[in-house]
Amino acid sequence: MPRLLASSAARQIGSYSDRIGTLSSADTEQVTISTLETVLKMAEDGDTYKNFLSPDLMGGCIALMQTIKVSAKTSPFSYEYGYLCFRILLFSLGTYILLGSGPGADILELAIDNMFRARDIESPLVFSSHVAGAIRVQTQRAAPEFDHDSILGWGPSSKRALIPPEHVKILVEIIWEDRANWLKALMSTYTPALSGLLFLFWRYIYLDASRANPPGPDGKLVKRIAEIHFRCMLVATSDQGGPLLGIGDELCELMGITPGEGIQMFPKSPDSQTIFEAYIRRLDPTDTRIYAPPNILLVTILLELLVSNMGSGLEGLLPSVFEVTTRRFWTALTSKEEVQTMLLGSIGMMLEHYKSLLQPKSRTSVISLSVQKEILESLARSDLLDLVATAMLRLNSNADENGPDLDLNYNFLKSVQTTFEQISASHSPALLEECFRDYAPDWVKVQDYIAIRWIAMESNKNTAQAIRRKRHYETCNGIWDLIAQLLCQKDNIERERKSLSRRGCQFLRCHDPLGIDRKGALFACSNCKAVPYCSLRCQTCDWVIGGERDPHRGTCKQFAEAFNPTDVVASFTSLLKLLGS
Repeated sequence: MPRLLASSAARQIGSYSDRIGTLSSADTEQVTISTLETVLKMAEDGDTYKNFLSPDLMGGCIALMQTIKVSAKTSPFSYEYGYLCFRILLFSLGTYILLGSGPGADILELAIDNMFRARDIESPLVFSSHVAGAIRVQTQRAAPEFDHDSILGWGPSSKRALIPPEHVKILVEIIWEDRANWLKALMSTYTPALSGLLFLFWRYIYLDASRANPPGPDGKLVKRIAEIHFRCMLVATSDQGGPLLGIGDELCELMGITPGEGIQMFPKSPDSQTIFEAYIRRLDPTDTRIYAPPNILLVTILLELLVSNMGSGLEGLLPSVFEVTTRRFWTALTSKEEVQTMLLGSIGMMLEHYKSLLQPKSRTSVISLSVQKEILESLARSDLLDLVATAMLRLNSNADENGPDLDLNYNFLKSVQTTFEQISASHSPALLEECFRDYAPDWVKVQDYIAIRWIAMESNKNTAQAIRRKRHYETCNGIWDLIAQLLCQKDNIERERKSLSRRGCQFLRCHDPLGIDRKGALFACSNCKAVPYCSLRCQTCDWVIGGERDPHRGTCKQFAEAFNPTDVVASFTSLLKLLGS
């Protein structure tokens, strides 16, 4: 009996397919929320999935959505009724995509079989994953002769369109005009098979372009679909991420925009706060079962949506945005989720977005001191400086002057410099000093490591490769020193250096230079009296093997000449000059 009711309800909705634009709310009284829920029950029954195979069902859903108005404006997502119509449309579209993805009904039958074998996973989630897989195959077939549109019934050999282009145009307009409520609805629950909808919209751009006179994409349409697409990426389940990212790249190319270039991709939306909240929730999800950490390339694209929507009143959300984003990139870097050049480039792009979010042109008011402090504390708490230092030390110091690595190095270091210049310009000096004060010991370690890296194991400092390395690490050291200046930490660092000269172990492979309970170095070289150690073991190891630099037995005399215990800061400068000669 329930199956008969579902089938009858689906036919009833489909009967409205040819009345798009003419259907009144009075005509739809027989299609209640209960009717829609009955149809959606088909998604939980393998024997009724065939009832989704009705192009008229999709058209009927569009017609019903069009009848829902608020203040004379079409607003289907203001009510549950409109969202349920949208959900039915997605199931119908996804079922057709699966049917057209393989020989006969094999792919669809396989999907249905898997849905009801996986007892511990809701069947709509399994269905959604299969649709995403089919779309991924479609988007990866980049050969010009491949007919992407045959699966939609728009190909040259197709007999009937799965959904008429005119209906797609209306659906785009409905979602665009009600995009704020649409995003809220999608945030309220998981929505399966969004990749099918976005594939449909992407292909519609090309179909519309082929019909134009002269032929070419409609810029306004592309931007609208791109923003709809980006909003979807904020809320789509993880299984949809791959195809959505691929289509997103295609849309950026159509707009002639590369993420991270500082060009505003979209106009500011009235629901900017909702967009920010959706982003924070996506990067810090409560249900990690279906919302895994997003790919960092996806994160850099989503940040574009935030940059476009930054404005007054949203500054209070920046601490959360910075913290969840930095944490996500930390995980990606330590887990080696992408090849190193991709990771470094993405971190540089992340910094560019941070800079854009902090720029005064993105708002009309000055950030309050309390919010300034929250922003700086979030950057310190998420270890942004350590992330930058780690990435900087992974740049290719041997980059050839005509190679891509040199461009990566330049762009990354430029992003670091300009981002911290913006952080400095956006916050009071007193707060900068206070919030990053505790980082002074780590800052010193990084600078020492930079100096050591470019002099380590250089048997011939006059080779072209050695000169390139020296130039690279001098640039890194200059940027790192500038960061200390911009964050008002120079005095704290000088005090830390004086303190370290008395208590820090100088054996580079020491696992704890500050010693147990931070008691520091209790020993020193008995000859030069200049190099402190935390233990006799470290002193012996440094004398014999040296770690990443020459053994101390060969440099003891030079250390004695370079270090003046009464002027530690000047001594450190002399040491750098000595090592760089």
